Amino acid sequence: MRDDSFKRAIEEIKARLPVEEVVRERVPGLRRAGSLWAACCPFHEEKTPSFKVDPRRGTWHCFGSCGTGGDQISFVQRFDNLEFLEALEQLASRAGVELPRRGRGDDAARRRFERLYEAVAWARERFARSLRGPEGRGALNYLLGRGLAAETAEAFGVGFAPGHGRALVEAAGAGGPGLDELLEVGLVRRNDTGRPYDFFRGRMTIPIADDRGRPVGFGARRLGDGGGGEPDGYRAGPKYINTPETPLFKKSQLVYGLDLARDHVRRSGHLVLVEGYTDVMAAHQVGLRTVAAVLGTATTDEHARLVRRAGARRVTLVFDGDEAGGGATRKALAGLLPLEVDLDVVRLPAGVDPCDWLLREGREAFEQLLAEPVDWFPFCLASLEGLTGQARLHEVDEILELVGRLPQALAREERLAQLADHLGTPIEGVREAFSALHERRPRPGSRPGSHGGSSGARATRASGRTPARPAAPSAEAPPAREDRARRGAPGLRRAYGELVGAVLLDNSLAPLALPRGEGCPIEDVGEVLRALGALHRRGVDPLDVDALLAELADSRARDLVVPIREHAARAESPQALLDGALGYLERLEVERSLDEGRRLLADGGDDAAIRDRLTQLHVRLRAIKVPGAANADPAEPGAPAAGTLEPHSRGTESR
Repeated sequence: MRDDSFKRAIEEIKARLPVEEVVRERVPGLRRAGSLWAACCPFHEEKTPSFKVDPRRGTWHCFGSCGTGGDQISFVQRFDNLEFLEALEQLASRAGVELPRRGRGDDAARRRFERLYEAVAWARERFARSLRGPEGRGALNYLLGRGLAAETAEAFGVGFAPGHGRALVEAAGAGGPGLDELLEVGLVRRNDTGRPYDFFRGRMTIPIADDRGRPVGFGARRLGDGGGGEPDGYRAGPKYINTPETPLFKKSQLVYGLDLARDHVRRSGHLVLVEGYTDVMAAHQVGLRTVAAVLGTATTDEHARLVRRAGARRVTLVFDGDEAGGGATRKALAGLLPLEVDLDVVRLPAGVDPCDWLLREGREAFEQLLAEPVDWFPFCLASLEGLTGQARLHEVDEILELVGRLPQALAREERLAQLADHLGTPIEGVREAFSALHERRPRPGSRPGSHGGSSGARATRASGRTPARPAAPSAEAPPAREDRARRGAPGLRRAYGELVGAVLLDNSLAPLALPRGEGCPIEDVGEVLRALGALHRRGVDPLDVDALLAELADSRARDLVVPIREHAARAESPQALLDGALGYLERLEVERSLDEGRRLLADGGDDAAIRDRLTQLHVRLRAIKVPGAANADPAEPGAPAAGTLEPHSRGTESR
């Protein structure tokens, strides 16, 4: 939370720059529609306008597939791909509002990062000049030999690092960054005697930018012909090396080419992920602008955040058509499966490199492949062909690990059924194997062997024995609590968001809703609840969207406020919304108590006392009434769309 002077500055900026004016500057198609303004959403492709701007509330919201919303600041943030403070400073300058000065620590940190970004940009330019000179001829010939145009190399900033290893060291400080900055961004290192040397030597360099287009590091390819004066033995190094981890360069948080693809992905909703730098360059050269690459192919939660932020609703994986490419595809799936986007795979012929194929066959042929992809799960099942024994069991476990990444229980069950059908095995055995991998984790103090792990599951399957089941369903060990929490996260997110929505619609509900929200385990929704609670304690009236956005200031959680409010408006009433959320949370608590009781039974506890307690809990569970969709199993709710919190109780669409 920022101080009061900062919040007053935000209010002044928003008063001077009405939301409809800020949006209309970037969305020329915005037209008045009664008391609102409407247009096709600028953040995804659509034919019927679902993007609405409400001047009375000072907010915008997409009622279509992306479900995003906010105020003037969040719109500029998203449209121009800026951080909160950068968007605020841009609007403040236009409005003629002076923002309160930040502390010395903030200013010093910002200047430091500016110098680091400048150091990488400076190196990018020097490497690019070297590519165009005599020493870079080998690297340029390599690119031209692959079929990549000189214009493509220039557009992607491809360069060459001279082989003598002193180019950057000798140029440091002469009108450019100092040696300290070059050391900090990984461009220069010191040997055992303390003598500095260039990290990249005798290699073609490919600048890597963050999603805002700022160069943060490099990938560098070894040249096979020895051109460019590499040091002796340098050609024996890895084919590709990257900038080491630095304050700017974090491999797990970068998607190569996404800065160039982002606007095209936003409009089409489709992102194509390939494996290599030249694959991306080739795609863009032939006019395919929605192509990017994950560095090292293994996706992370941060990669998934970038994909979601780019507006992708479908992701297609296109990797080399060999065994290594198949493994890379499965690695890429792991981080993307929780996104709940359409995931598919394009199969290339064995031994075919995407870059060479693109440049040889052209755009239309590649688009035809993209139009006929293979769903990700059949692609994984195909990896079982020809495998036997332990190799087959290991591959099954790999597939089960991927299924466990799916957030929806129905989706997991569907994939398990497909796997069982493919294996010709009863689905009960597949479920048992899945449970061993994902749900039955050893607990402190439990009896040895009371919960099977993955190795136990493999041994059981390898022996051909049918896993023994407990005599009574109530004695079966249930999913571990952490797995229940993971699977229930979408429902928790929705329920806690409904507490916020109910209060925004009817401030009189704050005393009932806010105390229940104090223990919210969902980080960003919890932050919204805490901000709303702080406003309530200070007696702010009204507790509305504008006050909440100002209170959250530069928190990323502010992006949730307008979607929460708009989805809450669909409920039958604020009271019904609150009742549904409270009922859901109570039901989830009872389910957790039931889980614990079943665990005690599975561990050989006092059967009579525990069963009596379980009976009481079942009676209480049946008495809980949750309106609408929340009557479904609270551990398996439907996940809301990214960036939204869909309410349990729905009425007529408010727009």
